[in-house]
Amino acid sequence: MNRVLILTAIPLLMVAGERKPLPGQAGNDDIELVGSVLIDRDEIKQAVGADLGAGYVVARMKITPKSDNPLRVSPDDFTMISRKDGQRSAALSPGQIAGKGAIVVKAAPSQPGGLGTTTNGPIWGGIGGAPRRLPGNSNGVGNAPGVDGGAESKVDNANGKDNPLLSVLKSKVLEDKETKEPIEGLLYFPIEGKIKPKDLAVVYKGPAGKLVMEFANPK
Repeated sequence: MNRVLILTAIPLLMVAGERKPLPGQAGNDDIELVGSVLIDRDEIKQAVGADLGAGYVVARMKITPKSDNPLRVSPDDFTMISRKDGQRSAALSPGQIAGKGAIVVKAAPSQPGGLGTTTNGPIWGGIGGAPRRLPGNSNGVGNAPGVDGGAESKVDNANGKDNPLLSVLKSKVLEDKETKEPIEGLLYFPIEGKIKPKDLAVVYKGPAGKLVMEFANPK
C-alpha cells in the first residue's frame, strides 16, 4: 500500500518541481540569455558611467553559448518592444548616440494634447542614412512628442566632433563578436514615455534562433 502511495506521488512532485520561465531569462539548446532593464535615468547613469539624457532604456545582457561551435553575437540581434504602446526599437550603436552625426534624444516640451492633436514619433537618422521616424502614436493618444513625458530626436551635426560619451558607451556595449564563452554588456534602446519593466520585452533574433525575454512574472 505504501509503495502505491509513493509511486502515485512521484508524478505530482515532478509537476510541482518543473521550472517556469523567470523574468529576465530566455534560452534554447544553443543559447542562454539573462538580462535586466534599467529605466530610471540615475540608474542608467550609474551603469553606463555617464548621463545619456532622457528617452533611453538600457538592457544589461549576459549571453552564454551552449553548443560546441562559436556563436556570433551582436547588438543587432536585439529589439525592445513596449507592450504598453507598441513601440519597437532596435538597439542603437554607440556611434548613433554619441558619434559624429549622432542621434539626439531629448525630452519634448509640453504642448496641449488630446484627441484633436496629431503627434508622431521622433525622427532620427545617422551618417549616410535617410531620416526615419521612431515608433510613436499618431492619434494624440499616449506619450508621444509634443505631449508631456514624450521625447524628441534629431541628428546632431553641429561640430562634426566625437562626443566624449562615445568612448564610455563603447566600453560598456555588448560586443559584436564570435564566441564560445559567456559574454555580457549593455544594449541601448530609444524608448519614449513613462514605462515600467513589466511593460517591456526584448526580442532576440540571431544565429541561435528567436527568443523573447519578458520582465514580468508569468501568470
